[in-house]
Amino acid sequence: MNLEENKLLKLGIMGGTFDPIHLGHLKVAEVAHSRFQLEKVIFVTSHCPPHKSIEQITPVEHRYAMVELAIKDIPHFASSRIEMERSCPSYAGDTIKAFKEHYGKEWLLYFITGVDVLPTIINWDKARTYPGLCYFIAAARPGYNRQEAERKLPAEVIPYITILEEPSLSISSTEIRHRVKTHQPIDALVPETVQDYIFKWGLYQAP
Repeated sequence: MNLEENKLLKLGIMGGTFDPIHLGHLKVAEVAHSRFQLEKVIFVTSHCPPHKSIEQITPVEHRYAMVELAIKDIPHFASSRIEMERSCPSYAGDTIKAFKEHYGKEWLLYFITGVDVLPTIINWDKARTYPGLCYFIAAARPGYNRQEAERKLPAEVIPYITILEEPSLSISSTEIRHRVKTHQPIDALVPETVQDYIFKWGLYQAP
C-alpha cells in the first residue's frame, strides 16, 4: 500500500453464502475491522454464487434475514442486497466494481472472504480485474499451507492479499446444518437470534 492509499477511507466488503451466518464470520469481520482500521464492514449475501447450485442452498431471503439479525446491534456492520437484486449468477468482481463506483476514489476497498474460496472467486472470467481495484483479506484456519494456497492464485494478485489466521474458523456452516439436522445444539456456534430464526422457520431440518 502506498502513502496516498493510507489517506483513504477504508471499507470492508464481506461476501458469502451465509448458510447460515455464524460466530466465525462475525469474528473475522471484527478482527478485520480493527486490524485494517475499516470504517465499516458490509455483509453481502450471495444470491446465486457461480460455484454452487442454487437448489443446494437455502433461499436467499432466509440467509439475508439471518445476516440482518446477526449484525443488528453492531454499529460498524451493515448488510447489502446488491447481489440479490442482480440476475444469476452473481460474481464478486461485479459486486466490487459496483461498490467502487458508488463510494468513489475516496475509499479503499477490502474484500473479506475465506482463503479456501479465494481461488474460485479470482479465477472466474468476469473477475479478472482485481489488481488495483481492491485488496483481499483472506481468512484461514491456523496451520493452513500458505505456499499451497498461493499456487492456486495468479501471481499478479498475491501482493493484494493479506492472510488472516482466525481460530474461530473451526466453525463451519456445513457443520451447523448437520447439527440442526441431527438434533445437536448450535448455541455456541451462532448468535441466539440466528438460532431462533433457524428453528422458527424449520431450516436445515431432515426432509
